[in-house]
Amino acid sequence: MDRILRLVPLYGLLSLLPLPAQADAPVDCDTLSDNASLEAGEYRPPLEAKVIGEGRLHFHSGPDAACKNNKLYVIPGDGLTVYASSDKGWAQVMYIAKDGEDYTGWVEEKRLQLGGHYGGTQLPAEVTAFIQRHEECLHFAGEEPYDAERRAELEKAVNEVCVGHDRQLGSLREQYKNDPDALQALAPLENLE
Repeated sequence: MDRILRLVPLYGLLSLLPLPAQADAPVDCDTLSDNASLEAGEYRPPLEAKVIGEGRLHFHSGPDAACKNNKLYVIPGDGLTVYASSDKGWAQVMYIAKDGEDYTGWVEEKRLQLGGHYGGTQLPAEVTAFIQRHEECLHFAGEEPYDAERRAELEKAVNEVCVGHDRQLGSLREQYKNDPDALQALAPLENLE
């Protein structure tokens, strides 16, 4: 009996400790994909891309690691069509398999080497990368800062993507002044700073 009485206060102390945090709620990949598609910077016409890096690049049903499709992947060297990219490092893509079947989803953008726009001439990689940067800058600069946190995110993104834009645009125009395709691709771009 004496032992039971000594355990009661210990039980009381343990009951005051915080309970372990509940596991995070499951990610709704479909909703996440729909929302990201609305906010993502679109490429019109879409871009060509090649898978780079090591190992398999898995498709995701939404732009989140929790949405991984373990059965659907591409490998380095495979070609993809890129329709959009999110500000969190995801690209919305399509892959056409050798049997003609097509697959769409989200992949990590850092594993892609972006090429030119479909239907256009193959531009120098430097020009293609700058055009993507220009589109990202326009995207972030046009976003609405609905609260202080979003304002800070947008300011950081604009500083990362847009600073030095005009200088690089002028430099590329000078560098490719004898390349009519590159000049034509750069011509409609305007100074943003």
